[in-house]
Amino acid sequence: MAGRYFLGVDVPADVCGPELIALQKRLEPHLDVKRWYNPDQLHLTVQFMGNLEAAQVTQLIELVEAATRGLPAFELELGEVGWFPRAKVVWCGVQGAMNALQELQRNVVQALSTAFQVDSYNHGAFRPHITLGRLHSADVAFRPESVASPPSGMTWRVGGLHLYESVSAGKNGPQYPIRHRFALGM
Repeated sequence: MAGRYFLGVDVPADVCGPELIALQKRLEPHLDVKRWYNPDQLHLTVQFMGNLEAAQVTQLIELVEAATRGLPAFELELGEVGWFPRAKVVWCGVQGAMNALQELQRNVVQALSTAFQVDSYNHGAFRPHITLGRLHSADVAFRPESVASPPSGMTWRVGGLHLYESVSAGKNGPQYPIRHRFALGM
């Protein structure tokens, strides 16, 4: 049975959740919010894959295992607030070990490109961010950073990459169960 998948980095709800919820509350009066994501839904997408059959998932796991072998664990920190008005998405950026994050993303994309179409999602540039919510509409003149300063000091250790499945949960929005873990720093 086919599922909808993506590769991403966990954003731990216990560490970052309270700060990200506070950020959503500061932004809410200024935005036409369709849905905020809960802390347990938050992640940083490294590569969207789309619909995959079971055999493709097996192949993806083999390729990503090889691509991540030997890569170090690293730390990220919550960064600036921003949005993609055309996509109607508001987000929190990340900072910290960006070279390690970009190396992880490059290795994964390079490995996957041998068997999958992977270049369309990132449009040639990896812009790491944590999606906080989706909007009904967007006023392109609004600047989220004008009402919500970046969270400070919220860091976490990235010890792995995860294969997530996007599962519809009705009005509660999607759920993202982890289907496979790729350890870093081993």
